Amino acid sequence: MSNGITAMVQRYVDILTEAGFKAVFGVEKNKDVLIDLLNVLLPEHRRVHDLSYATTEIPGFTMANKSVRLDLRCIGEDGTRFIVEMQCYRQLNFFKRCVEYAAKLYDAGSEQGDGHEYDLAPVYFIGLLNTEIPKSDRSDGSIWSDRYVSEYTFREKVSQEVVDETIFLNFVELHRFRKELHECVSLVDKWCYSLKHVGSLDRLPEELRVRAFERLFEACEIAKFTPEEKLRYEHDMITERDYDNIIYTAKVEGRTEGKAEGLAEGEAKGRAEGKTDVARAMKAKGLGISLISELTGLSEEEIQRL
Repeated sequence: MSNGITAMVQRYVDILTEAGFKAVFGVEKNKDVLIDLLNVLLPEHRRVHDLSYATTEIPGFTMANKSVRLDLRCIGEDGTRFIVEMQCYRQLNFFKRCVEYAAKLYDAGSEQGDGHEYDLAPVYFIGLLNTEIPKSDRSDGSIWSDRYVSEYTFREKVSQEVVDETIFLNFVELHRFRKELHECVSLVDKWCYSLKHVGSLDRLPEELRVRAFERLFEACEIAKFTPEEKLRYEHDMITERDYDNIIYTAKVEGRTEGKAEGLAEGEAKGRAEGKTDVARAMKAKGLGISLISELTGLSEEEIQRL
């Protein structure tokens, strides 16, 4: 017997999840959507007309000769390399990790050409963030009140001169973006709004009826996924790298907060909070309760209550 309540079926994927991000931007048929996004974020002289998808794995990344797997890596027609990632959870040393990934990819360019001339193509790291950048300060309203996109690179301290294009880190801080659609004037604003809210909408708003956003919403529409794409989206789980980093962050922060009460209590608090964060993220991605219990050590009853 119906209780008169109709459950709302989600029409579009939530890009602010790893599964949603990869389902939209990680498939080559949607590369035009990725190109539109990159061209909004990149400087005008660095227009992308075409790109190809590259392997997301960089081999031999660490001293232990382990590989690292990126969310998305692609190459522009002029050789410019791009790393595009979605970051949903707070991680210690996040900025340093981004620098290391970009630097490794930049250095890899010397292996593909005459490294002795050092004529290396630039690398752009594009981070879509639904969390804060640790150690960053956005309290100066005169600078940050209406800015959600930041860029970091090698500049001369006084003149701000950029001698050459090398490594750029661009962050889109979606967690700070709180504008309503009618307040979005610039193209950047409209992209931020779309990326942040597409998963909760049931149609393309009239204010966004231009080709770029029509394609974005089309790419996000779950009903248009192939059976293989839908299965991959529904079962895409949190990566081992992020799992380990979330646990580590929670443990360290818990240890710091718990110093006044004792190191042991702080470590226990950090471990518990870390497991809960990971379990909640896995549950949101649709993983089975038993699997989450096996991976985190939490009981099925604890996971059900999250």
